[in-house]
Amino acid sequence: MENRKGISRRQFLGGLAASSLAVGLPSLSEAAITGRYAKLVDTTKCIGCKRCMSACKRWNKLKIDRSEDITDRETTLSGHTWVVVNLRRDAKNNEDLTYIHWACQHCAKPACAGVCPVSAIKKYPEGPVVVNEKKCVGCRYCYEACPYKIPRFDFEKRATRKCTMCFDRIPGVKPACVAACPVSALDFGLRDEMLKKAKAKVEAINGYLLGEYEAGGTDMLTILKTTPENMGLIVAPKKIVNEVFDKVRISFSGFAGAAVLAGLLYAYSQSGKGE
Repeated sequence: MENRKGISRRQFLGGLAASSLAVGLPSLSEAAITGRYAKLVDTTKCIGCKRCMSACKRWNKLKIDRSEDITDRETTLSGHTWVVVNLRRDAKNNEDLTYIHWACQHCAKPACAGVCPVSAIKKYPEGPVVVNEKKCVGCRYCYEACPYKIPRFDFEKRATRKCTMCFDRIPGVKPACVAACPVSALDFGLRDEMLKKAKAKVEAINGYLLGEYEAGGTDMLTILKTTPENMGLIVAPKKIVNEVFDKVRISFSGFAGAAVLAGLLYAYSQSGKGE
């Protein structure tokens, strides 16, 4: 299809993508504009091999810490570790151990994006929540606002970083972690399809589906054998996070801190004037 200036739709979208890259925010491909995607995690299948962690690091060129890949010790998210797999014990059944794949939940209404003072975080209609590292000023308001405490500041890169759902691969190629899983514990596709599959599995095992309603509904769905509380996971409120309220609250705390510092500096400057 040609527009009025004789430029094809494909050329127009290509130019739009190029302009997005020019300001440091890559765009999804034209084919991606088909619906909302989600990652499905089936913890009943996970064997704790951590190939998902390794694949994430390789694809995103993150610093590799070998100790994270070969042991069952607790691993935490960081600026260079966007996906973790940790062994969890059911609080009501000490003999029941489960490996939990954990990363950004890609909330429908991400509070992190709502509080960012420079609009460095974007929620794509296709699902991913992505940080523009070139715009990030390192205030870390996003970490405070996130109900899951996911965004982490990378002091080497001087920017907040986290899982991007491999949005630069959507929709033609699955996220790196999903493609690397040897037991199909991870899946990826349109959210409605992933939700249908997850509900069927949860009903069969009388389990719990994390992400259907939490934080207004997330684009990472996790099948659990029991409640997230029993597995020691952070539980976000099921209502949509009010990013406007969070922005006011967190911004106020920042302004309050600045005001206290300014007051101390003023008091110090005046302390010698009466002598």
